[in-house]
Amino acid sequence: MLMDDFIGKQINDYVVQERIGTGGMATVYRANQRSVNRDVALKIIRLDDETAQSEDFRTRFAYEARIIAGLEHIHILPVYDYGVMGNVAYLAMRWLRGGTLTQLLNHGPMMTEHAANMFEQIARGLGYAHSKGVIHRDLKPSNILLDDQGNAYLSDFGLAKMMEGSVNITSDGNLVGTPLYMSPEMLRGEVIDQRADIYSLGMVLYHMLVGRPGFDTTTSNITTLIYTILEKGPTPPSKYNPALTPEVEAVVMRALQRDPAQRFERAEKMSSALNQALGRKLDEHPVYAPTPMPSPDRPKYVSQPLPSTPTLSTSSNPIVQATQQRRARLMLGGVFLVMALLISGLIFALATGDAEDGKEAEATATQIVTLQNATVLAGETGVAADVVPSQAQIEVAQARVSDGGFIAYIACTQETDYHAKQAREMRDLASAYGIELRVYDADTDSYQQVTLVERARADGATGLIVCPLDPELLDETLKSVQAAKIPMVLLQSAIPSYGGVKLTGDEYAMGLRAGQYAGQLIRDELDGIAQVVILDYPDMPAIVLRANGIEEGILEYAPNATIIGRYIGGTPAFGKQSVQKLVDQGVDFDMIVSINDAGAIGAIEVLEDAGIGPDDVMIVGIDAETQALDYIRRGYYFRASEEIGRQEFSTAAVNAMVRLLAGSTMPEVIRVPPGQMVTRENLPEPEATPYQGVEVVPSGEGLEMAAVR
Repeated sequence: MLMDDFIGKQINDYVVQERIGTGGMATVYRANQRSVNRDVALKIIRLDDETAQSEDFRTRFAYEARIIAGLEHIHILPVYDYGVMGNVAYLAMRWLRGGTLTQLLNHGPMMTEHAANMFEQIARGLGYAHSKGVIHRDLKPSNILLDDQGNAYLSDFGLAKMMEGSVNITSDGNLVGTPLYMSPEMLRGEVIDQRADIYSLGMVLYHMLVGRPGFDTTTSNITTLIYTILEKGPTPPSKYNPALTPEVEAVVMRALQRDPAQRFERAEKMSSALNQALGRKLDEHPVYAPTPMPSPDRPKYVSQPLPSTPTLSTSSNPIVQATQQRRARLMLGGVFLVMALLISGLIFALATGDAEDGKEAEATATQIVTLQNATVLAGETGVAADVVPSQAQIEVAQARVSDGGFIAYIACTQETDYHAKQAREMRDLASAYGIELRVYDADTDSYQQVTLVERARADGATGLIVCPLDPELLDETLKSVQAAKIPMVLLQSAIPSYGGVKLTGDEYAMGLRAGQYAGQLIRDELDGIAQVVILDYPDMPAIVLRANGIEEGILEYAPNATIIGRYIGGTPAFGKQSVQKLVDQGVDFDMIVSINDAGAIGAIEVLEDAGIGPDDVMIVGIDAETQALDYIRRGYYFRASEEIGRQEFSTAAVNAMVRLLAGSTMPEVIRVPPGQMVTRENLPEPEATPYQGVEVVPSGEGLEMAAVR
């Protein structure tokens, strides 16, 4: 049967729709997975009769595929499913629309900065695989896939090993792998380790920087090509790209040493060496200038980098240009991509228009039907107090999950105080209702979060509560959840509901309250004069709203205060970095107001090291994290921190899910009130152990909450 004959055919759960690529061992198709109504990339491997009927091959294929499917990394293409059917073996993977690195390189070499950024992603994915004992064996540009933002994903891990025994290495020029990118020891048939992949990684980098492979591809004699690889080595890349510095060329050529002992030991070390050769420090982030507040005579605009902030070069490549144009359209349309990075407590609830003006949207005639005839009224907004389930609704929900079902909470992270407590609160409330809740921790990895949604479904989740890291990335997955009529509660409002319910808060009002308190401190303790630093996170529109409120609140009570600027915060590392730069530049300030506690906690490390004491700088934050409350209690920098309604959100999320499971009618958006401003005067008693009784532990299928004895 010809490979094109697969189009329109069904292989297990997959209906083949179009061919999108062909390689030496497999052909890739776009296929629709019927059970969840989503498109996947289906790699089909042709088998001869003997191999197809070989139990040894089936066992080996399943074993290798299981290992590959277990690789969960932001830059490794997720494998959803695999199997052997008739004379084909198949792998079902995430469908990406950005093409391959090969297609990108067809337009010529990449600009050095762009190549270095992408190389960092590739190296991280490869290093992770090596840490799990997995060697790629066939790393090449066509096995590096791109999403529509230009991010890189490694694919086809272990495919060459799967096919060993069914394909001869040297007969008729047919190789397991691609000779242009294969290490000399692999071509010689020797035992290999991760350094074989380092060689291939070096050849990929060579191609990215030069626009062509390191060996002559015009010869049709594969024996000549292999001889050149084994005996002569590649031409120095500077011959084809004179702009390359000797330092960059040295990194490439070290990776391409014929002796594995002379190469880099790990992919991460090679990436670090490249960054050093380019004078790059990838842990640096831009510092942002102030953002004027919206007012009748002062138009609002988004944060911009200071002139001294370096910007990354972009490629003239048409694929990259298309991506940039797409992003520009998104920004102009008001739907700017929410950053994958989770900021401790930042994804509280992205504000919507009606959250800003406090007006409830009118209910429309459109209704979204979910599991068990629950009805969600599109456009209608309610409040958390309205979604508390009755005893009868709780009993119906219990019946829905009685046969092994459960609520899955797809968490953004469990590394912060806020989110760890939120997971515990959700679990405790669900348990009080007699319903199991399992926590799947994405660990701030937006790509892993997509995989965890699929895993929760495979585990039999009856409903999903999701803290979205990257709404655009999750879109296809959540659409498939909607098609399966699985009820959802989303801890974010600036995205579609996908047939479920969204929770929202008033970000501007929250920031305004924190800013007003800071302004009162300046007025009462500093005679109304202060130099103020605001820690912002300008890539998230909702958090910019929060920072806007902070600035407006400060100036309301202390109009003579000077806002030095708004700088990137949100995590301890970012806050530390921004404040360190200010201290290094000799900038004086006596007040820090942060969009969350985490960024301010990082700033305190800098103040301590610089000998700037708690009497010199006051801090007001948002989140009321345990460490911030301890600082408030001790009078150590922190003067106040605003609760953002974490427990209210936890309660509303579980209550909404119980009502959905019970088949109730629900508003599309539920507004959750913020908490109070915590000061030394109203500080609660400290908890003995913040997480006592609960921990996140790995299980065979996901991450669950388990009792600690």
